[in-house]
Amino acid sequence: LLFVALKAIALKSAAPPSQSGGDAKAAGGSSKGATLFIDCDDTLYRNDWKVAKMITKNIDDYFTTKLKMPEGKAYELYKKHGTALRGLQQEKVEFDLDDFLKTVHDLPEAKSYIKEDPSLKTMIESIKVDKWVFTASVSEHATRCMKLLGVEGCFTHPIIDVRATEFFTKHHKESYELAMKIAGQTDPSLCYIVDDSWSNIKAAKECGWNTALVGLKSRDGKDATEWPHADHVIADLKDLQKVWPHLFIDATKENGAPATGGVRKRKSSRGKRRKAE
Repeated sequence: LLFVALKAIALKSAAPPSQSGGDAKAAGGSSKGATLFIDCDDTLYRNDWKVAKMITKNIDDYFTTKLKMPEGKAYELYKKHGTALRGLQQEKVEFDLDDFLKTVHDLPEAKSYIKEDPSLKTMIESIKVDKWVFTASVSEHATRCMKLLGVEGCFTHPIIDVRATEFFTKHHKESYELAMKIAGQTDPSLCYIVDDSWSNIKAAKECGWNTALVGLKSRDGKDATEWPHADHVIADLKDLQKVWPHLFIDATKENGAPATGGVRKRKSSRGKRRKAE
């Protein structure tokens, strides 16, 4: 009897965590495959930052009209803290947070610049790994954009927005740590992010993530292949399968060899630009 009891104890101790109780979410995260995080504005869609400029104008107007701050203060806080909102919070300015978020993202004219995109929908539906929309904006704005694009139903998870990341900006490592926690991912090397912001790509790379920068040029015309923190540079989100085919369903069988248009590798140490092969 003693032998049987000891053997039973040994077998129980040898059982894997998933079979012997414990935190199911943590256990799921430890064995999780790749996780893809997709930015919203100027990543899900591209329109030369027209919508982003509308948001920036709304923020500037909010600062000068409702907060009675001088012209340029919003940009000053943005440069110092990553976003104007973060600046208000860090510098202990009294303001109505919900009113700010609602007002600056009130963009009825956005529908003129974001159109339904069936090919984008097809591409997103072919992603086989866990995928999340990860935005520095609010979920209400991202949802409106996704509805206009016709891709809202392609994502089953809640949007990871500025509230979900506790108002840390995507310039901060805490934002990526919280995104991983929300997604149930514990391995940064299995995190893939596609974003149009050079600063966001840098922060993600410093956290150990795989990075794809959207847009061949920066807002001020710089060559995106010069940015060393981007593993890949693509012209449009729909080019993502060309650089990360393993994240898609039967990518090679269905599409053959990846095309090279709209995709560039970062410049080599010799300064020569190479197309993705």
